Amino acid sequence: MSEEYEYRHEVEELEQKSATAARLFDVRRIIGGLFVIYGIIVLIAGFTASDADVRKASGININLWTGSCMLAVGLLFLLWMRLRPLSAPGAGPKPEPARPGGGPGAGPGAGEPGGREPGSGAG
Repeated sequence: MSEEYEYRHEVEELEQKSATAARLFDVRRIIGGLFVIYGIIVLIAGFTASDADVRKASGININLWTGSCMLAVGLLFLLWMRLRPLSAPGAGPKPEPARPGGGPGAGPGAGEPGGREPGSGAG
């Protein structure tokens, strides 16, 4: 009994470490962080652009626009990561909340694979 307990405890510990590593190396965090960093750098370049640089780009401060867009995209990735965090590996999907009127007897056929109640006359 104690060997089984130790084994289960070890498996649970490894699952927790795996979940932590998955959250740490979430692609959304990496992409969002890089977009934020590069967006800030390009935004600073846009604020310090000379008139000659703006004239080269047909009068548009392209660094300012590109930096602000990159910053927005990076913040959206980080917001997405915050609102929809990763679930633990191996965890099943969360059950959906019950719909109104979705109790027993509702739906395509009261739980039968054929979709009809026996003896309903249709068929």
